[in-house]
Amino acid sequence: MNIMLVTPWRPSLTGGVSTVIARLAGEFQKKGHNLTICVADHENRLRQIEALDNIPVYGMYLRSPVSSTHPIRAVIMCGLWFPLTMVQLIWLAKWKRLDAILIQYPLPSMFYFGVLQRVLGTTLIVTYQGNDAHDLSLWDPREQRLVRFLLEQADLVLGVSRTLLAKVESVLQGVHLRCRRLLPNGAPLDVIEAVSAGETGLTLPPNYFFTAGHLIHRKGIDLVIAALREAKQRGVVLQLVVAGDGPEREKLTQQAHELGVSDQLQLLGNQTHRQVLSLMKSCLAFGLASRAEGMPLVIAEAMACGKAVIASNVDGVPEIVQDGTTGIVVPAEDPVSLATGWMRLSSDVVFRETLARQGKEWACREYNWEAIAERYLGFIEEFQVSN
Repeated sequence: MNIMLVTPWRPSLTGGVSTVIARLAGEFQKKGHNLTICVADHENRLRQIEALDNIPVYGMYLRSPVSSTHPIRAVIMCGLWFPLTMVQLIWLAKWKRLDAILIQYPLPSMFYFGVLQRVLGTTLIVTYQGNDAHDLSLWDPREQRLVRFLLEQADLVLGVSRTLLAKVESVLQGVHLRCRRLLPNGAPLDVIEAVSAGETGLTLPPNYFFTAGHLIHRKGIDLVIAALREAKQRGVVLQLVVAGDGPEREKLTQQAHELGVSDQLQLLGNQTHRQVLSLMKSCLAFGLASRAEGMPLVIAEAMACGKAVIASNVDGVPEIVQDGTTGIVVPAEDPVSLATGWMRLSSDVVFRETLARQGKEWACREYNWEAIAERYLGFIEEFQVSN
């Protein structure tokens, strides 16, 4: 089949949706399919901007008719450029003989692909990843209407978690989805298998708990630090290592100092994906205290690394962490429960190793990219027949 993957960001970037695009493209390519990638760019002319393992990556400016700073200009410019933009997209679709277009992380400016589906009848699948659903309620109503149009043209709308799809339908009241289904992302099992513990060469405390993520409020690193203090007050000194950076780093450092746990916290800053996996393999257990998530792939990765996990009960987390079976689920915004879970994982070796073993089996079975790519291909074939 001839498949085009559409995303806001170049696949050469590290992490997030770019990683999803790269992994899907790689699996499709292994199975003999022809791939094209299209990303949002700043040039009016459609052009190849890079290649991903011999897969051409095209970029073009997709103008939105909505702008908070220049509302009238945005409408005029979108109207003027709309015909040329559509001509270029139609040309690309026909030149590549596309059987399907897969959009990852739908934005208002991607309404062009809804029009393309109407014109050519190409199978269109849209997947929600996380913030694309979380932030939908914050968008201008006109932007929401553009996304509504895209979703109603799609043959299938997927979400990496049920809560994301429910959030989309809650914001876009009355949106008519032709079909909706759940399909999580995968963990890079081949990469994980090749990574060894201790590759980073960093000096780390023994038996440390590990978490990774951007240092922003939504990721709940402040709750993790508060849990350190809670455990310390109960007579248990835990060590925490954090990979990631962001605007709250200074605030978190100050919080740890005020709570008297500075010597129990190590903020490593940004690490490569391979380094994060190595840190996972070296830790005692993995924790995630996010206030909101899609389906956090980092949990599947920790499980695949053979580590017990503890995570807050938000969004897609309960869909991957089965409490007491593949990990521990605690209430959101609750450092006391988080500390209690950590203390049990620290002291109960049998329980920790049981969770780790069962979690690894679950992750390797349910979250491998080969199986997920097969499901995408199955969806494409299904809707080609129905169309």
